[in-house]
Amino acid sequence: MAKLSPTLVAAATLALTSACYTGVANFDTPAKDTAGIADSDPGADSGGGDAGGGGDDGAGDSAGDDHGEPFAPDPGQIRLLSAEEFTNTVQDLLGVKVEAELSYSDRASGYDNSNNAQIDENLLSILYVEAERVAEVYIAERLAADFTCYAPGPALTPACAEAIIDGLGRRAYRRPLTAAERQTLLDFTAAATASEEAADADEIVEALLVRVLMSPHFLYRTEIGAPTADDPSVAELTPFERASVISYALTGSMPDAALFAAAEADELDDETTRAHIRRLLAGPRGRAQVVRFFKQWLRVDELDAMAAHPEDYPKFGAPGVAVGLQGEFAAFVEGVVLDEDATFDELLTRELTFVNKHTAPLYGGAVEDDALQPLDLTGDGRGGVLTLASVMAVHASSSEVARDKPIRRGLLIKNQFQCEEIGLPSGIDVATAAENVLDQVDDFNALTTREQFELIMNQDDLCMTCHKQFMPFGFLWSNFDGLGQFQTHFGDRPLDAAVDELTLDDEVQSFANIMELIPVLADSPQATACFSTNVARFATGRRESSTAEALTAEFAAPLRDGELTVVELFEEILASPELYLREAPSQ
Repeated sequence: MAKLSPTLVAAATLALTSACYTGVANFDTPAKDTAGIADSDPGADSGGGDAGGGGDDGAGDSAGDDHGEPFAPDPGQIRLLSAEEFTNTVQDLLGVKVEAELSYSDRASGYDNSNNAQIDENLLSILYVEAERVAEVYIAERLAADFTCYAPGPALTPACAEAIIDGLGRRAYRRPLTAAERQTLLDFTAAATASEEAADADEIVEALLVRVLMSPHFLYRTEIGAPTADDPSVAELTPFERASVISYALTGSMPDAALFAAAEADELDDETTRAHIRRLLAGPRGRAQVVRFFKQWLRVDELDAMAAHPEDYPKFGAPGVAVGLQGEFAAFVEGVVLDEDATFDELLTRELTFVNKHTAPLYGGAVEDDALQPLDLTGDGRGGVLTLASVMAVHASSSEVARDKPIRRGLLIKNQFQCEEIGLPSGIDVATAAENVLDQVDDFNALTTREQFELIMNQDDLCMTCHKQFMPFGFLWSNFDGLGQFQTHFGDRPLDAAVDELTLDDEVQSFANIMELIPVLADSPQATACFSTNVARFATGRRESSTAEALTAEFAAPLRDGELTVVELFEEILASPELYLREAPSQ
């Protein structure tokens, strides 16, 4: 196909040089100037880790509040599609796979669908080039089948232009086009057809598709809503916004035909909303999205990079080990959380995993097949998600099999189960502390990992003050090496996993090892509240959220008591009316 002519390129990018993109911050800053966006003319395609200061981020304190008390809804927001959401939405809209390597998503909320993601000129250029490529492939492979009116030729007929705009526009914008938007796109195709350069039909459709794919109405999700009759300061999301919240939370993509039809018919009441949530959760994409949540919650998504670049992680030895561990984690989530409908307690205690010939040796066994097989761990001194080799291998040394990593394992508990973040204190001279230790010990490398860290920590009061907040949690895993294999000695030195004076739920306790902590963690009000908060963060894309606090207050206790399973928690959060309320834009 011929490339777009300069005239058509200029026309197609007219929207991109409007206020939405020349003043990027005015459009993609979450919850900013939503009143102006809501009131603008929609037809012009314009208008509108482990950082922290230390302490509780607020998630653990909300359990126990009475549901039904008034709360301040989250502000309205305009969210840039994440890289994953963009890829999936293009695939579902046009049936064309995105090939550009996109990695712009922000993890401020802890998840890659954070509402903090921003767009800049470099990303805009990458997306534009990819939109051109996607449009070319779609025209060559699918357009004629999707729209029988279409035939390559010197011009695009007005009737066929209308069919394409009506067919793709509403799905691309995830809502019906306004009359102004529809007319703008019709005028665009008419102008392209009448241009002096006499573009052919393929070029006209390509320019149209690029314009749609680069429109803010495609690239962004709006969550603004309309003021409610009972309280004008509170807005309720429109049916189409509601459908997008459900769909992107549970599939990472645009609403499917059934959900879109329900929104179009204004049928997304509480009962129908719940039915669609259950339907999507039960489907393959919903299951994959739940796995995606767990991978990001426990940071096991880092295995993806390890499996893709095994040369950078020599501890794995054979490439099949990292791939096998990827499969183990996904199989555990699907088998235990989804198929067995596990409670939070069962998530942390279920004595089951899935192994193949590459990973069975990590558990002291052997199988002959590449296919994953269930392995009963009863009596093996393991149980639940925290003793999976896949989890422990991520939170360990990247190079040495024999070395665990108490910093990462300790922070896993502190951050992901207590919702507390530890900031690096100022004034610490780590290099000097390490040098002092080397001067004191003849063979530092012969020491266990715990012994090494304890020596370094003791060189500086600030080091001790910081590390004692989380490092003891990591020491509990001392009997598991960098691949999650059980060990009793490092060389000839015995390993010590016991920890005294560990604070959990404001109570000081002692534990012999990680297996003693796990049942206490499973019954911890702070841990269940933190988990509920993380599910709410994943659903909302927000780290700080009054909605998440309200939902945590409602569901943490029944989750802890086993009255709600993990999957039911996803359902209840997404079915909650609070999730679809926003602070109304000021007039």
